Amino acid sequence: MQNSTSKDSPFIRQITEIIDGNLANEQFGVSELAEAMHMSRSNLLRKVQKEASCSVSQFIRQVKLQRALEMLRNGSFTVSEISFKVGFSSTSYFIKCFREQYGYTPGEAVQSAEEEVVVKTPHKSSSDKRKYGWLAMGAGIILLVLTAIFFFNKSPGHTYPVEKSIAVLPFINNSTDSANVYIINGVMESVLGHLQKIEDLRVVSRTSVEKYRNTNRSIPEIKEELNVSYIVEGSGQKVGDEIRLNIQLIDATGDRHLWAREYQRNLGDIFDLQVDVAKSIAQEIQVIITPEEEKRIKKVPTDDMVAYDYYLQGIDALNRDSEEGVFEAIDWMEKAVKRDKNFALAYAYIAIAYYYLDAFQVQKKVPVAIEL
Repeated sequence: MQNSTSKDSPFIRQITEIIDGNLANEQFGVSELAEAMHMSRSNLLRKVQKEASCSVSQFIRQVKLQRALEMLRNGSFTVSEISFKVGFSSTSYFIKCFREQYGYTPGEAVQSAEEEVVVKTPHKSSSDKRKYGWLAMGAGIILLVLTAIFFFNKSPGHTYPVEKSIAVLPFINNSTDSANVYIINGVMESVLGHLQKIEDLRVVSRTSVEKYRNTNRSIPEIKEELNVSYIVEGSGQKVGDEIRLNIQLIDATGDRHLWAREYQRNLGDIFDLQVDVAKSIAQEIQVIITPEEEKRIKKVPTDDMVAYDYYLQGIDALNRDSEEGVFEAIDWMEKAVKRDKNFALAYAYIAIAYYYLDAFQVQKKVPVAIEL
């Protein structure tokens, strides 16, 4: 954890004891440690960097993960219990940090500790050692042969999908009123956008999946073209003040449904709906969502639902990829920011729309900026 020349220094021992005393406190960080040591943050940073060759936050995490490893080897608690005991509110994030620190998961650490107990056997004679040596060598040769057969029998030039990769296909609008299609499209794009915030998952872009809106291609064909492991299909409709969704998650490799789920929410809860769908998909395919990623996923773009409705109509117009659509998108986005002057996402798309106008080589004077 620390370098060998300073791991036993009084300073390192002192800050380690303080961290141990706050092991389960998720909020304990650099500022808290500096206060406990009666040092400024900058002095603490320099001292830790000099004696431990890492940052203060890295040192705190290393101490916590070392204690977690000791608990795992002791075998008294589950992985989930240990993650909370060492100050991780998210078990998945704890597993990710543990794997980055040690190169294996907490579960593998438990298994390794159990195997160490089982493997303890009486002393073997030299003849026994030679016998087991030959057996080990034979097993190694067989393993090499099987590995060679496996790799040489692969089809040349075949591209295998990334383990955690997904494509969210355009949702089908089941509303009798085609004017509501922008809402269903907006939900689809938001779910896709939330999934794109997860570093542990590769998500195919909207422009790449748009061509499958009215496609007759099969799931295996789409899988090969997009090189993904999972595919999401969905449909929805707006009925009065409610929105209803049907979502299916498909294992593209085997072309089999993993789950199908129905959602029915009030339009005022559309942000919660989008988050729930994205998190359910991530949980089903077992991707890791860090606390920072979850915070970004849960962030609400605006509290004004009318402004959000204008925004969705603007996005729908922009996605038509036409000059007229870009002009219409700007009008909708400007309506949105007039309703909510803090609607950052709408401002961003106004800028994007004007960039598209340049691409269309349309001459238009940029209007006076909206007063903030």
